[in-house]
Order: sequence, then C-alpha cells, then structure tokens
Amino acid sequence: MKKITLEVSELTAEKLEKMTRKEKRAIEETLSRIISNRKSLSEIIHEASEQARKNGLTPELMEELLKEE
Repeated sequence: MKKITLEVSELTAEKLEKMTRKEKRAIEETLSRIISNRKSLSEIIHEASEQARKNGLTPELMEELLKEE
C-alpha cells in the first residue's frame, strides 16, 4: 500500500480521526474499489448494503447503532 494525502472538510477530518482502525480500513477498501473497479459510488453502496443485509444488519439495528454514536 501507498499513503496519499486528500483534502477533506474539517468535519470529515474530525470524524476520520475518531474512527477505529477497522472503520478506516473499510473506507480505504471502498475508495480502492471505486477507483480500481471504476464502479459508481451508488453501485458500491448498493453492494455494501446487500452485504450488510446478508450479515444481519437491519434498518432497525442500524438506527440503534446510529443512536449510540
């Protein structure tokens, strides 16, 4: 892997700094897929949503997890 620098908003930077290593890795993988596979963001979000659903993440559970933040 190679490190790069991207400019983001202050809010985004703050949120990224608070993420766990696992969460950051998921972001890295998503960005790599967008660029490498030339898939649209909506395609990747759809795939991630389908995978989450298959792994048991329901809208209700997601709402509960977001409330915890």
